[in-house]
Amino acid sequence: MKALSLKVKAPQVSFRHPLDLNYQRTLPLPPPTTMVGLAGAALGLADFQIWNDEYWQSLRDIKVAVLLDKLPGKAKDMMTVLKIKGGRIEQRSPYFRELLFNVEYTLIYAGDDNLIKKLIGSFNDPVYPLSLGREDELIEIVSIEEIELIKGEPVFRGTAIPGDIREMEIELPAFKDGRTPIKLEPAVVENVPLKFKVEKRGYRIPSQKATISFLPYLLEVKIKGFNREVFNLDGRNFTWMNC
Repeated sequence: MKALSLKVKAPQVSFRHPLDLNYQRTLPLPPPTTMVGLAGAALGLADFQIWNDEYWQSLRDIKVAVLLDKLPGKAKDMMTVLKIKGGRIEQRSPYFRELLFNVEYTLIYAGDDNLIKKLIGSFNDPVYPLSLGREDELIEIVSIEEIELIKGEPVFRGTAIPGDIREMEIELPAFKDGRTPIKLEPAVVENVPLKFKVEKRGYRIPSQKATISFLPYLLEVKIKGFNREVFNLDGRNFTWMNC
């Protein structure tokens, strides 16, 4: 199985928790469907083509993983939604949205050899602008590399793993040097879509969901009895989010 490592950076991104409305928190890492959508944009596919059961099955079956490569900045943005009725503004609804600034990620894809070859070419010359999160949150590709999958160990930080980490047996390093306590940021556990179904009007409806634990950059855990494949890239361990 071939794999693709894509290093990217962006001045601003936001990955809304699925059920958030007036206060939209952000996940620290892009969820699986965002990564599949990014690949689809590079290939020149619209949503209905990506998630149509009759086409691009190899893209929907692609395995994805992500590594957070640096500690991002955080901020909150207040926006206003204008609700229009009868051609006139009827109501103004403010909401807050969390943002991540100056992010750097390593996005990892693995799947059908022909698809990986197409993705390498498409990321070098994408059909549509590439963004993570909202359409205007554009990314810059730093490097594109075909990689060999090397076995790793279940010690994770700044990545996403399938399942609820609160139900796993984990080991946490208690001290940095035997004296200085470390700063711990909790993981974000969320039930996110893995696939969509696109209706005729263009609405996307989740057709498959799974619980994923998003680990922050400064939190490193060792998981006992982890029963999934683990790989290592440049000293960092990862596993597939959507398998």
